[in-house]
Formats: sequence, C-alpha cells, structure tokens
Amino acid sequence: MSATTFGHKGVEAVQNKDYEAAVQWLDKALDSSNSPAWLLARAQAHQQLKNYDAALHDAELAYHSAAERGSGNSRKQMIDAQYRRSVLYQKLGRFADADCCAKWSMLLAEGRPAREDDGIEKKVDEKGNYTVSYEDGISDNKGQPGLNNDGSKMDTISGLMGGGSGGTAKTGFENEWKRAYAWRSQVLGFLKNLPEDDPGRKINVTKIPVKPQKKVEKKPEPVPVSARDSVDAQPAEAKAPAPGSVPDEQLKLRVDFYQSNQSVTVTLFVKDVKKEDLTVRFSKNQVQISPLPRAAAPYVKAGDREAASTFLLGGEIDPSKSRWSATPRKVELVLQKATPGVKWATWGKEEIGSATTEDDSSTTPAVTTTQAPPQPAAAALAPEPSTTPSTAGPAYPTSSRSGPKNWEKLGDAEVGDDDDKSDVNLFFKQLYKGATPEQQRAMMKSFIESNGTALSTDWSDVGNRKVEMVPPEGVEPKKWES
Repeated sequence: MSATTFGHKGVEAVQNKDYEAAVQWLDKALDSSNSPAWLLARAQAHQQLKNYDAALHDAELAYHSAAERGSGNSRKQMIDAQYRRSVLYQKLGRFADADCCAKWSMLLAEGRPAREDDGIEKKVDEKGNYTVSYEDGISDNKGQPGLNNDGSKMDTISGLMGGGSGGTAKTGFENEWKRAYAWRSQVLGFLKNLPEDDPGRKINVTKIPVKPQKKVEKKPEPVPVSARDSVDAQPAEAKAPAPGSVPDEQLKLRVDFYQSNQSVTVTLFVKDVKKEDLTVRFSKNQVQISPLPRAAAPYVKAGDREAASTFLLGGEIDPSKSRWSATPRKVELVLQKATPGVKWATWGKEEIGSATTEDDSSTTPAVTTTQAPPQPAAAALAPEPSTTPSTAGPAYPTSSRSGPKNWEKLGDAEVGDDDDKSDVNLFFKQLYKGATPEQQRAMMKSFIESNGTALSTDWSDVGNRKVEMVPPEGVEPKKWES
C-alpha cells in the first residue's frame, strides 16, 4: 500500500474511534511524509489513548509542517495545531499554557500574522503566575471574525471591504474561532480554582513551538533462526505482555463527577467489572478499589498492582457515610463531605496501585462500606431542600471531562447589573452561541437525553451513546405526570 492509502485508513480509523488501529496506520503513512493532516489525526488518536507526550509531539510537528508548506490548508492546520496543544496542556495540568495556545488559535482564526508578538505569554505577576482571568477570557471577543463591533453579524459587502464599521472581516475560520473561545472558558474556569503556588499557573510555552525531530523508531535486530524457532515453540500464554508493560497514564479510568452541598458523586467508567469481586475501602482523603479490569492491559490479574487503583480525593469525606454501587460498565462512588457546603475544585486524581498516604494512619482507619441502593430511573427530578447554609452557589451536574462549574458564579462575568446576575440562563445562551455546530449538537443531545442533568460539548463522547440521567445526591427522580 502507498503512504496515501495508509493515511486515509488512519484518518478513517480516528473518525471511527478505533484509535489503536489509527496510530498503526498513521505510523506507516508518516514514515514517508510529514503531512500536517496525518500528524493532527495521530495527535488526536494519541490523546484519546492518553499518550499525551506523543500527542503533543505530533501537534507541534504539525504546526511547523503546515507553516513550511504554505498550502491553502496551512492556516487551518496551524489553527488546529494550536488548539490541540491547548487541549493537551489542559490534560497535563498546565492551564496557563493551555489558555495561551487557545488564544493563539483564536488569533490565527482572525487572520492575524502567525509570528505576531501579541504578548499573551507575558501576562504574569511578580510571582510568575498567569494573570488572565475567567472574566478577561469571556470579554475577549472583539476580534471574532464576521461580527461588527456591536456583536451583530457582518453583511457580505462590509465583510469583503474589511469590516466597514470597524468590525472584523470574515476569514473562513469562524467555527474554529468559536471552538477555541468556548474552550478558553473551561480552561480559565479551572485555572481560577488552582492554589496560588500550583505549577499550572506558570507559563512554560512559546507561541511558535520548538520544532520536534521526527521520531525514528529503532528497528529490532534480526533474530537468529535457532532463537526464532525456540520462541515460536513456546506456548501462546508465555508470549502475553506482562503486567507493568503499560504506562500508568493509559491504565487510568475515564472519570465524571458532580457535587451537591452534602456529597460528591464520582462515576468511574470501566468495562466488565464484577461487583461481587470488588473491594472498596474509604478513608478520609482517599478511596481504594480492586480488582479493576483494564482495557489497556487485558492480562492484568486480580493480585497485580495494576488491578488496584487509589483515588486521592479533592477534599475530606466521612468514610462511614460514603457508599458505592457498580454495574458491568461503571462504578459509582457517593462521597459524603466531611464539611457540608464546601465546594471541591476537583474530585481528585487516580493513582495506579494501592497507595499509602497519611490518610492510612492508625488514627483514621479505612472503612469498607456496603453498596449503595440503585437509583430509580425517571424523567424528572424533584430536589430535596438543603438544611446546610452556604454562601457558594450550587455546583450543577455536568458531563464535561474538565469537571463541574459554578454556573451562577460564572454568569456574573457576563451581565451588566445586579438584577440580572441571578439569571443563569444568560451564561448558557452565551456558551451555546459561541459553540461550534458540533458542540451545539452535543449540548442539545446530552441535555435532552439526561433530562437536564448533564451538559457536554464533546460530540465525540456523546454522539454514539445515550447520555444517562445522573441525579445529584439528595434528589429524587419522578416521572412526569401529563
């Protein structure tokens, strides 16, 4: 097969979400060509497989390859490369770097010069912390292509003449601009909740990435005939990859969570889990679960390190009141907050294996709890009134991988007077208006199918599945009576 055939098969595999096959096809295609389109496709595949360093390598190489080619698609590919860098830096916890790359993607979509010194990465304080706020990101929309200064759509004539009333002419990359703009709100939302000394607030990125070298895989040396025969003579099970051969990042589970004033509900997506075999141990700052099957490492056994996970929590819990439930496709943890009313910035993080922390001290014994009773399915939710006062707004449920947001608090950045600050719908309208058509489809599908309990902008996540209803803790589902 030719490199073009390999490339087409790789891109098609990415579209079909067969990411492992996609990497194999694109590896072959990129042996003879540094096509930006193929590099971007492989970057997406590596990202989905949680090979973040490899994905970042491909995104940065795609940027340089597109710039050097200077073809008709080069600018779009450079826009996509900066956006992909932003997503990957967010995955790596480098939120300040992620926002810079998202802004650079927007500037390219506006038609600005690629090497323009815009100074975004220089917006730091005396401690070196990034100073761009969530409110700054939301208001940073004056350069949106195809709009007049008043926010109205630009007509064709004024667009061709360069804007007329001072707006920005259409560039053909309006959707790419909206995508990066909407993504910035998520990145900056996470950034503002980071501790002041968190390294995610530091800038370590440059607008023009350092050009990475094309990876050259070392070919294995030929095996002598006698040795090859002895290997072939071994039984099939002896050739199976040993546990520990898969990086921990690839073993980690996909996680979703939401919270109320009283609890945090964490959903761990894992296939073929057997609840009768699970052992779940709650401590005040962590939860340990084993054995967990691993899709990335099918040869893991119950006693192996890789079969266990320790979930280091984003806050303290009451182990005696926390509980869990399991189905063949997921494990759900209902974590009772030790201090009701305190909002967690994030649910925490997963570590492979049974970690030992201060939480395991003799003064705080771990508690093995029983399974939670199954939640009844329904089409409407009736909230249970909270008895715990809190000045913070509620953290509404979400299917976003970047975690829940305090929508009431975020909405304050987009209204002009105190009377309108309670209108949370204004933020949803702004988010929907600024989203791409694909993101809008994802928002509508997830919101409707979950009966208003989940909202996602990731079509690749919700497009081919039914979004399940995820009622918050303390909320009773009820069927709608017509």
